[in-house]
Amino acid sequence: MSARPITFYFRGQCQQIEMLAPTTTVLQYLREYVSAEKTRQTGTKEGCAEGDCGACTVVIGELVNNQLQLRSVNACIQFLPTLDGKALFTVEDLQQLISASTGQMHPVQQAMVEQHGSQCG
Repeated sequence: MSARPITFYFRGQCQQIEMLAPTTTVLQYLREYVSAEKTRQTGTKEGCAEGDCGACTVVIGELVNNQLQLRSVNACIQFLPTLDGKALFTVEDLQQLISASTGQMHPVQQAMVEQHGSQCG
């Protein structure tokens, strides 16, 4: 009996993953598999590998009652199979969205720059 493939939306396309271990994290997928195969997805970082620092934060979208619900998760502790039937968004997606619409930074990004702020994720 073979495992059922994991299907999710990522970077404008439906992804179907069949041959990865169920213990593969979303972070491992982004850093090791996506970056090696297609485009560089290095904005999602591993900081603590425990889900505390936020450097690996991604957004997962899911349709609930015909409405898209978004939630942030720590990619370092989120297993890839939990993406089945959902959408994955990374920091690269935010940048692409901003560039396409206005060419300007998000207000939160702009405030960080103006206040000389930094963060771990």
